[in-house]
This record gives sequence, structure tokens and C-alpha cells, in this order.
Amino acid sequence: MTILINAKQKATVHLSNEQLSILLNGCILNKRSAQKEFYHVFFGYSMSIALRYSSGYDNAVEITNDAFLKIYNGLKNFTLRLDNIVALFMAWFKKIVINTCIDYLRKHRKRELIITSTDVKQVMLADEDETGEQMLQYQEIIKCIQQLSPVYKTVFNLYVIEGFSHAEIAYQLNISEGASKSNLFKAREHLKQLLKKDNTMRCA
Repeated sequence: MTILINAKQKATVHLSNEQLSILLNGCILNKRSAQKEFYHVFFGYSMSIALRYSSGYDNAVEITNDAFLKIYNGLKNFTLRLDNIVALFMAWFKKIVINTCIDYLRKHRKRELIITSTDVKQVMLADEDETGEQMLQYQEIIKCIQQLSPVYKTVFNLYVIEGFSHAEIAYQLNISEGASKSNLFKAREHLKQLLKKDNTMRCA
């Protein structure tokens, strides 16, 4: 099964280098108006990330608010380069939100990070029998991803969507690479079942 996520349906931010620079400088100076505008501009983008890792909207808002606090506190350390500020800042912003999602998992689902590894060969055979391509709306995929267990959801997001390697995931979650591969395999299997169930209910 191949899951295609339409990037156009994700929250996007449209600011020029100059506009973003002015906004960030206002936040660095602790101007309330700038901080309020910053939150308004970037809230949707942050939520589009947090929703993939959380079990629902309220948890995603909590993660987003935690991320914004870290971002406000860390802005003074962000180097402003007018030639490429938007691209650099978006990458920095996204990294902080993802790390906040991982911190949230560690804090609230610590026991679920203790996962046993399965045979690597089993993991590598994840989707060999799948020949079709299934295209689903972004919101439908998010809904199904949210139903995965916290660790399955996190590994799936980090590997499939964010592009992390299993070594990087293992380091971030303090698990073995084998456990990361195992959880990715199980996450895919669970997600396939959820997607099939969701599709059956919509067609009924």
C-alpha cells in the first residue's frame, strides 16, 4: 500500500524574507503585538505537525503551545539571514515542533517506549504483497494515524513523513534500531487495517 499525502492540504505559511524578519525581531523584543501575530501566522502549521503525533485536537494544542514557548525562548539564538530566512526558519521551527512532540510522548507515554524488537526479515517484508496505490485525503490519513498507539504513531511519522532514518529514530526515542523497524512494520499493518475499515464505512 502506498499512502500519498497531498502537501497542498497542509497548513502553509506565506511570508517574505523581509516580513518574517520584522516579525521575528518584534518577538525577540518581546512585543506582544508581534508575538500575537506570530502565533496566529504559525499556529496552523504547527498544528498540522502536532496532529500527526497526538491522539486528538486538545493534545495537539498542548504540544503546539509548548513548542511556541520553546520557540519564543530560542529566537534570540536564531541567526537572521535575509537572503534565506524563510527556508531556514521553517526548518528550525519544524524541528522544534517535532522534538516537542517526542518530548510529549516521553512524558506521557513512557511505558509504551519499551518495545521488543522482532526479526528484521519480517519487517523488510512489510508491503511486498501490495500492488495497488491508494490515494486518500490528508485529513482522512491524519484521522487514522491518530488512532495508532503513541509509539507506532511517532515511529511512522518520523520515518515515513519526516524522513528520519531508523538510527535517528532509535536515538530520539532511546530504543534499538530493530525496535524502530519493528514498530514501523506494526504501524503500517495497523494503519492498513484502519484505512480499510474507514474506507468500508464510507462506502457502506
